[in-house]
Amino acid sequence: MTGIIILVVLAAGYGCFYYLNHKTPVPKGCENLKQACQGCKDFSCGNHPSQN
Repeated sequence: MTGIIILVVLAAGYGCFYYLNHKTPVPKGCENLKQACQGCKDFSCGNHPSQN
């Protein structure tokens, strides 16, 4: 029973912090931090032009 309570508390804490993190506005100067990328063979990279 104690294990279940610990898991529920951890899951609730994770959910709260996830929500609060996405609710926080992005600081000035950090709006677009993507590097200039011409593209390589790694199409799964978040900076690859095909991901836009």
